[in-house]
Amino acid sequence: MTEFNDNDLAFVVRRYHPDKYDTRKAIGRFHERTAMPVHRRWWLTAAAAAASIVLVFAAGYGIHSWIRSEADPSVQEQPALQQAPSRFFVFEEAPVEQVLQELSDFYHCTLTAPPTEKRLTATFSSEDGLDVIVPLIEAALDVKITVE
Repeated sequence: MTEFNDNDLAFVVRRYHPDKYDTRKAIGRFHERTAMPVHRRWWLTAAAAAASIVLVFAAGYGIHSWIRSEADPSVQEQPALQQAPSRFFVFEEAPVEQVLQELSDFYHCTLTAPPTEKRLTATFSSEDGLDVIVPLIEAALDVKITVE
């Protein structure tokens, strides 16, 4: 057990006030300060219940969609934009007209250049797109290509 000296006892006696540390009074004062009117409490309860119901339905819908997509592999989200399948264009000493025709057919557009005897040896990925491929061909062969 701890020993107390006279200074500790004097401190406690000076600060002690009757009824100051009464538990029932302290709880009563707490309720007075934090009490909520009944009508506010009812609206708060109703809002919490509505939010809970919305959450349960949203979670249920998400789980249902997930299970459905797992069970039926044909049900899958479609991408917003259909992309052309990836392909590599490999040209070895190909005439410019052949290169432009092959790219035109794949990208569904018309690529034209002035007649030339130049040939191209290169490999391109379709993922690069015409905005990358055409400037590369123009720079490599020093020709002007128009895209229509």
